[in-house]
Amino acid sequence: MALAAAFAVSCLLSLVLMPLGIRLAWATGYLDHPEARKLHTSATALLGGAVVFLAAVAGWAIAYVTSHPGLHREALLLLSGSLLVLGLGLGDDRFGMRPALKLLGQSAAGVLLLAGCGVPALGFGAPLDAALTLLALVALMNAVNFLDNMNGVVAGLAAIAFAGFAWTSAARGAFGLAAAQLALAGACLGFLRYNFPRARVFLGDAGSLFLGYSLGASAVLAYMGAPHGWGRLGPLLLLAYPAFDMIFVVVNRLREGRKIYAGGKDHSNHRVARLIQCQTTTVLLLWANGAALCASGVAVLHLNRPGPTLLAWGLWTTLYLLVGLRLSFEPSAPSGSMRTPLTSARSGSTQTPLTSARSGSTRTPLTSARSARTASAPPSARPSGPHPSEARPATRI
Repeated sequence: MALAAAFAVSCLLSLVLMPLGIRLAWATGYLDHPEARKLHTSATALLGGAVVFLAAVAGWAIAYVTSHPGLHREALLLLSGSLLVLGLGLGDDRFGMRPALKLLGQSAAGVLLLAGCGVPALGFGAPLDAALTLLALVALMNAVNFLDNMNGVVAGLAAIAFAGFAWTSAARGAFGLAAAQLALAGACLGFLRYNFPRARVFLGDAGSLFLGYSLGASAVLAYMGAPHGWGRLGPLLLLAYPAFDMIFVVVNRLREGRKIYAGGKDHSNHRVARLIQCQTTTVLLLWANGAALCASGVAVLHLNRPGPTLLAWGLWTTLYLLVGLRLSFEPSAPSGSMRTPLTSARSGSTQTPLTSARSGSTRTPLTSARSARTASAPPSARPSGPHPSEARPATRI
């Protein structure tokens, strides 16, 4: 009952609070402004991630007070680290942040997690195990930030993965952690009402980074809570797609002699959308892929045998290799349409079109520092750009 309450309450709160978050973003300047090198013609709010976090925490707290699922220490680790990364992203969204400082904040959140739950035993010795885990956490945060380039992708995949992690947490008796994970899933689901298929609000770097941390922390906690054996490779499958996309982009940019950190619409989902000529169908396919990965990871974790583990990993690795090879031959952008990355909006964002619809941004995680933003004037004083209640939704590509 507590788990269902956490999911339902956070979803409802996200639905109710998101319009307030949109108005607050307009009032405080947390906006993605249209400029000469951007394609959306109206400013779009950036506080979606903050509302998702607040709705999730409130949903988890209400479930705890009313149903007492257990104040699990792992849940506090998950949410406290998420708060730290959220604050980091909010500063980055509004004022810009140097890559070194951004990395330091992400690393601090990872250290906080490892200090609270311990270092996963990877078999390389404690110091190297800690370094590899921290590197993986930081990489995942940026991979999710990297992937937040199309309406609904990150929020939908995160909701599916959190539901899978909640299942594994509840199975081992960590009901407080499961409630927090389901609260995050519910909040992401409520956010999609305002972000897919047309967007009135974006997650912002704050949202994508905090969701990346929460997913990575959930994987670490699931790994450490699982029995010793092959099943520990299961949680990694739930996060296979963000890892695949980052590897795909890095390999292709190196192969083409381009800078890794330069923005572009050459992600795997961009190429799929160009191939099938439909962004909405692409997002639905990615959600189905995430659900299949989730089912595979949960099965591997609970079966805890070498046969199913090797079979699942072999099939998914082969599939992604074939898909990656096919998409590598799909043009990364129509001739002349690639634009240089913007530095006056969110970190590393590049707005480039896939279709005639207005686009949002394709983020690259650790780029050069952005220039200071111009604070948004109150709606009544803005010479251009509609009031948030009048603004048409934007489509992010």
